[in-house]
Amino acid sequence: MLGVVNDRGRYYWVKRVPKRFLGLVCGVDGQPVGQVRQALHTDSLKEAKAKGSQVEAARLAEWEALAVGDDASARAHYEAARTLAEVRGYSYTPMPGLTDGDFDRLMHRVLSLSGDGVLKSPLSDAKAVLGAVPEALPTLPEVLEEYFDLTKTRHIKKSDAQRHRWSLPRERAVNNFLAVTSPNNSRGVRNLKPVNEITRPDALKFRRWWSDRVEGGMKIESANKDFGHLAEIFGTWADLKNAEMPNPFLKLRLEGRDERTRPAFSKEWIQGKLLAPDALTRLNDEARDVFLITLNTGCRPSEITDAPVEDFQVEVDIPFLRIAPHGRELKVAHTRRDVPLLGVSLNAAKRIVARGGIQKYGNKAGSWSACVNKFMTTNGLKETPAHSAYSVRHYVENALLAAKVDDRVRADILGHKYHRPSYGDGGALEGRRAALSLIAF
Repeated sequence: MLGVVNDRGRYYWVKRVPKRFLGLVCGVDGQPVGQVRQALHTDSLKEAKAKGSQVEAARLAEWEALAVGDDASARAHYEAARTLAEVRGYSYTPMPGLTDGDFDRLMHRVLSLSGDGVLKSPLSDAKAVLGAVPEALPTLPEVLEEYFDLTKTRHIKKSDAQRHRWSLPRERAVNNFLAVTSPNNSRGVRNLKPVNEITRPDALKFRRWWSDRVEGGMKIESANKDFGHLAEIFGTWADLKNAEMPNPFLKLRLEGRDERTRPAFSKEWIQGKLLAPDALTRLNDEARDVFLITLNTGCRPSEITDAPVEDFQVEVDIPFLRIAPHGRELKVAHTRRDVPLLGVSLNAAKRIVARGGIQKYGNKAGSWSACVNKFMTTNGLKETPAHSAYSVRHYVENALLAAKVDDRVRADILGHKYHRPSYGDGGALEGRRAALSLIAF
């Protein structure tokens, strides 16, 4: 990269040809060159720098179009043409739209390519500016990849594990839709439509597939999540890409409500089963201690597994677990809080600190849940088949309510939304400890 250089009082744009374009970029004699030079027709450095940036963008776009080659996909050719048209100051418009429209606009484009009555621009430029490359839009999996790239700034505060968990349901929604509307052929290859060919009947076919599954026992919520993800992916991509096409995934929601909710453990079950001697001894130490912390705090598993060791404040006057971002995104802002540690939860936190913090399940709350739920099933520790490790959180919520703990204090303990002063106001750790002492094991 050389940039703008001065030669005998006049400025030129000079650039070494990047390795990936070597052999493709040729000089006036038709032979490949390793360096290009273009006059900027100015003796002003400021003007030369401005022109140089424009020339570089145009040249790189030309070279990218050359690199696409004859064997590339129609999609790659189309995207290269769009970019090339844009760097020359035009939006890509298919040729029929130019020839059927404003004649002056068409002539302006033609004249920009010519000089002295002949074509002066490369053929790739002419095809791009005059809309001669057939339109080719991405498939839905390609849209998904572009959507992830277009929205990456939304997730700056997420940890790698959180970004992975966020992307999974969106990938699943796309895969579910394609399994229904674009099944594999006899060779095991899926024939994918360009996104502009996905129709409302395709979306309704997917809706019927989900409706049948809901009748068979699947949750309505699962269906509606798929519909919502697809509508948001398609809509966001179309808006940011300025692609004018109807969103086939809007207004697909199934009506009705799931009757099944996570039940809470009873106090008797926790005392008689979960805290019975040797009940949890065969569970690995870290999984057991995380579980015991949930019993007296109601914390979400991820709030414990993702906490660094310094957030387990076990040697202060009122021991507590601090729930804070630390390189990850909290579920919502009001989940940031300090939760007092008492009884079996405090003892478990001390063991975690002694081991140097969470190791096995750090940023892996899903793995922790799978391990504990399997252990509970295998060892008869579920009060009903519908119970899970998360049922402990519901127990804590119900127990605080039964103990007539103030709404504000309950919200502060559990991280629920509550119209109150911002985090840190009031110094309410003592009040939270007093509330939890009413229900602690």
